[in-house]
Amino acid sequence: MLFTSILIFLVLSTYICHNDNSFNRLGTITVAFITLMFISSLNIVSISNGITLFNNWFIFKTINLPIIFMMLLFIMSWLTYSSTNSISINFNLLVLVLTNLLGLMTLPLVNDLLMLYIIIELQSYTLYLMTGLYNKSYNSTRASMLYFMTGGMASTIMLMSMYFLFNEYGTMNLNEMNMLQNYNNTFNMTEMMLMMGLMFKMGMAPLHRWSMSVYNYAPTYMTAYMSIVAKLSMSSLMFANYWLFDNYVMLLFMYMSLLMGAYKPLYQMNLKTMLAYSGMLNFGYLLLSVMSYDMSYYMYMMQYVLTHLLMFMMLLSAGELVTPVSKWSPLLFMNQLNMNNNYLLMSLMMCMFSLMGMPPTPGFFSKLFIMESSLMDNYMFEMMLLMMCSVMATYYYANMMKMSMNSMTNKEQTVYMNSTVAYMMSVTTMLLLTFYIYLPNMIEGLMMMYM
Repeated sequence: MLFTSILIFLVLSTYICHNDNSFNRLGTITVAFITLMFISSLNIVSISNGITLFNNWFIFKTINLPIIFMMLLFIMSWLTYSSTNSISINFNLLVLVLTNLLGLMTLPLVNDLLMLYIIIELQSYTLYLMTGLYNKSYNSTRASMLYFMTGGMASTIMLMSMYFLFNEYGTMNLNEMNMLQNYNNTFNMTEMMLMMGLMFKMGMAPLHRWSMSVYNYAPTYMTAYMSIVAKLSMSSLMFANYWLFDNYVMLLFMYMSLLMGAYKPLYQMNLKTMLAYSGMLNFGYLLLSVMSYDMSYYMYMMQYVLTHLLMFMMLLSAGELVTPVSKWSPLLFMNQLNMNNNYLLMSLMMCMFSLMGMPPTPGFFSKLFIMESSLMDNYMFEMMLLMMCSVMATYYYANMMKMSMNSMTNKEQTVYMNSTVAYMMSVTTMLLLTFYIYLPNMIEGLMMMYM
């Protein structure tokens, strides 16, 4: 259905104007219909869990399904926001989003090294083009070129590692490699190279400097997309094929990401740079659940997507309430957090509380489950480091709240937002606050999925 939609939009482009705002709504309806088709096809897993598709290139398992569902919901919300806001998606960007979605949905299902490289490049090249599509912005073009150069370096490392893996195992199939690895029970440097390429593309420390610049230069609207979907899909690939990556090397990336993500933003005033470090810190937490191969991975991904979706929607909406520094990124620095809508401010504070890990927000329960799984696997030092970095990160989250509290004393007239955007943020805020009510049912569903 997704591939057919891309072809339809390409043919449609020859007949109508490309600047029509109705493309936003049309893309939202398309992704919503794909989501319904995806839900209706879940019965396949109940018949045969682990079914292979297209000559064993892809494998359809239960551990991949929640991640795909979260990506579909995020992109649908992202397109819905743009259709009711001053941001207008042109036709080219919509086709790139659908093409990128094709790579996002198939990457967790990959079961072959050749398809792994093709799907990652499909996802990466669409992100390069999406970043630089607003070519009237100098910083946007600069971000696209930097993203392309660093992504090309990471792709080269991954391609070399795939060559050496094929030379060693004699197969490109990941299931066959898993059996051969269990038989040999050895670790080699080629698997480390593959993990370094993935970590490079995810922007994990110490290979993270490019991501700070790209997120800062790109338009805020694109930063919201890149900071969630790219890391989400690649981490799901690592979780589904956890046996392919060595835990000791992953621990080094986790240590560096936690320390850099907790320490560096203490001296930052740029909002997008702080959010980039915050994302690196959150995925440092997530690496611990990947090493444990525990369902806490899903709990943390749910809260990460929910919290960051609401936070970026609020930052985009707040950018319309302040004097813009730039057309593409109106809200750049923390001293601009003087919003004229106090309800918007309170929702932003709820997001900060969730990132801090305050109960009863989702951030508290997700960190609790990660610490429980790490204790069960005897990751004592890692759990203590997680707690220490979480306390350090609380300072710059609280500093953002302090800067935004200046709006409470603002006597200007309250500025109201679009009703649809306000409804979306209200629903997301209520989900954030009532997450603990649905938590037992989510845990039960995840346990049934693992059986």
